[in-house]
Amino acid sequence: MKGARTLAVALVLAAGFTWGILQLFRSQFAAGNFYPEYSSLRTDAKGAKLLFDSLSRVPGLNVTRNYLPLDYFPGKAALLLLGLNPEALDHEFLQHAEALARRGNRVVVALSYQASSQGEEQAGGKAKDKSPLEEVWHVQLVVDPKEPRHPLSLAAPSEWAVRDSLGSRVIAIERAFDAGNVLLVAESGDFSNESTIAADHLDRVSTAIGSQVRVAFDEAHFGIAESGSVVGLVRRFRLVGLTLGLVIVGALALLKNASAFPPPGAARGPAQYTGRTSFEGLVALLRRHVRAKDLVQTCWDEWLKANRRQVPPERASRAAAIVAGASRHPLEAMREIQAGLSWPPSGRAKGEL
Repeated sequence: MKGARTLAVALVLAAGFTWGILQLFRSQFAAGNFYPEYSSLRTDAKGAKLLFDSLSRVPGLNVTRNYLPLDYFPGKAALLLLGLNPEALDHEFLQHAEALARRGNRVVVALSYQASSQGEEQAGGKAKDKSPLEEVWHVQLVVDPKEPRHPLSLAAPSEWAVRDSLGSRVIAIERAFDAGNVLLVAESGDFSNESTIAADHLDRVSTAIGSQVRVAFDEAHFGIAESGSVVGLVRRFRLVGLTLGLVIVGALALLKNASAFPPPGAARGPAQYTGRTSFEGLVALLRRHVRAKDLVQTCWDEWLKANRRQVPPERASRAAAIVAGASRHPLEAMREIQAGLSWPPSGRAKGEL
């Protein structure tokens, strides 16, 4: 009983601890603190969830999130890639972006300035070595750390059209690629929750979306992608609670099969006699209720109850003496008693054993 109570208390504590952990993770994921900056799943000032929710309420717009690699993104839509580190604009990324634009998409590439990733700069603020962005699209990034909101600006040839600027500094340029186009924005701050609440640069968001009726916030470049695993399906169809319940039931079933609940009592010896026939039943009863050393005496007493008058006194005395010394060899004693009661030798007296 004490072991059963201990086990029950342990199960209750384990269930409470699991519930607390799940509540903690739920609150953290609801706040979005686990997601990268400018993710449409993040709800603080550096996230973009407010913009995602606001655009979802605009009539005529179909707003979704993309968790697939860029190779598998279907057109046609305004694909927002926010918070990109300039160092992530390598040859492979630029090829994917250009291929998406040629398929009829409007690819919005919004950068995020990171001082530690810029490396050495020239006096004019341009990098010494050519970057993939300059080699492929002939666009140069100009860094001015004195500008708190827009430290990055763009310098591009004439095939890129200027879409937004701050004085003499260009912060948004656009170029057509066959059926689609690419919009390169120097900063992602205009898409953040903070800017959406202030509503001070909604015109730039409108310019970024353009005439597309479908808007997709890309999460794959943040590392938030669908893996095609069972866990991904569980999250997609909101089966976390059901899965947790199945895990608990499976653990209880395993515990039940591993150790009995409550603990078992003293084990009984296996049954040695089946009792299929009357003889086996009689043998089983005798072994359960008559000790081996008392077997001859018991048989002799039961026989005398019905045949005492038919046995001469001298033979009865002789048989009683045999019974008294028959504790070790009951079978031989029974044979000896039977031989002593038999008279004459050629036949058997009435009622002999």
